[in-house]
Formats: sequence, C-alpha cells, structure tokens
Amino acid sequence: MWQAPAAAENLFVEYYALIADVDLVNSSGSPLGNTCAILQQDRANVHRFNLGHSGDRPDPVFGNKEMRARLGTLCRASGGFPFVMNTIAQYGSIYVWVLIYQEQGQLTRMVVRNGAG
Repeated sequence: MWQAPAAAENLFVEYYALIADVDLVNSSGSPLGNTCAILQQDRANVHRFNLGHSGDRPDPVFGNKEMRARLGTLCRASGGFPFVMNTIAQYGSIYVWVLIYQEQGQLTRMVVRNGAG
C-alpha cells in the first residue's frame, strides 16, 4: 500500500543575537553554566527585560515565557554548542545565528552557529 512521504522539516525562523555579559547570569544574578540556559536568558533579556544589545535581533518565537521555557528542549534536541561557551570564556561575547525548524506546525529543533565571520 502506498503511503505519502513524511512531512519535511522546514526552517521556521532565524535571528542573530549578541551573547554578552548580561546574558551569562539569570534574573537573580547567578551565573548560568550552559549554552542553552544562556540562550534562554538572552531571549528573556530581549523580550521581557528590554536589555537587548545592538547585535540582538527580535524573533517571533520567544516573546512569551512558555516559549522561552521550550528553548531548553529545542536546544538539547540539536546538541551542545561548546564553541559558544569557549568563545565567551575567551572573548567575553559572541554573535550567534539561531535557526529554528518546524515540522507540521511544531517546533522541532534549534541550531546555533557562529554569527560572525
């Protein structure tokens, strides 16, 4: 019996962000120890606290708390990003290019790449 092919994963949205010192700590000032938490804090800083940097770009996904909470799941699904942590440790900040994919209307993963160079 013939079956239709599975739906393909599509790029849903992309944005650039500058991950800087204010993104390295949570709202209480405690240091964040992993890349996914830092990316989540960056989006909270942009959308909730209005603490964006000149390199930050808006996104249509993480404007509400529930979607920002999902960021950690999406981030883990696409693996770790040690270059982000290493670059922050070495230089204090990094530009990232974030691509968010969806399949059948559901967010499936987030890919983070170096946004400069």
